[in-house]
Amino acid sequence: MSLSEDFEKTALVHLTAVSRTALAICRPRDVAEDMVQITFTKAFERFGSFNQGTNCKAWLLRILRNTWIDYLRRHRFESDSMPLYEDGVDRDTPEETVWSNAEDLLENFSDEQVIHALQQLPDEQRLTLFLVDVEQLSQEDVADITDVAVGTVKSRTSRARAALKKRLSTYAKDMNFMKGDS
Repeated sequence: MSLSEDFEKTALVHLTAVSRTALAICRPRDVAEDMVQITFTKAFERFGSFNQGTNCKAWLLRILRNTWIDYLRRHRFESDSMPLYEDGVDRDTPEETVWSNAEDLLENFSDEQVIHALQQLPDEQRLTLFLVDVEQLSQEDVADITDVAVGTVKSRTSRARAALKKRLSTYAKDMNFMKGDS
């Protein structure tokens, strides 16, 4: 089997996952598409050094992450993410009502509200939450992709979920999605 056939069989099957991840972390859409193209170009160039039998999807997502970081450094891009306190909760706001079933509630939100709330997360939290909850990668794989400790992945995931819940809770109250609210 040739290198290009092996690359196609092993790496290109993850094109959709890499594209979804790029759209989640890179804005605007044309930049995300460029990041995907650059990621696969780099992956093809380095495919000879890829260890067959390891997680190719994680390898590609790490290349994507590093490509995005390089892009940000080159363009000195300022993130429009809202800053969060260390624990991910704004301390000046009263505690929000607890959702009875967050998964059911999320299904009631329009994609626009969820996407907007996700875009407000800091880049590291958005990427971590996306990889854990959408791509369903293990915390160990996410730690490897993002080059942080597993504990940091757990912390970022928790903070991102709390921030997302907070951002969507106002809408949930307005739409009477929350139990006990009228």
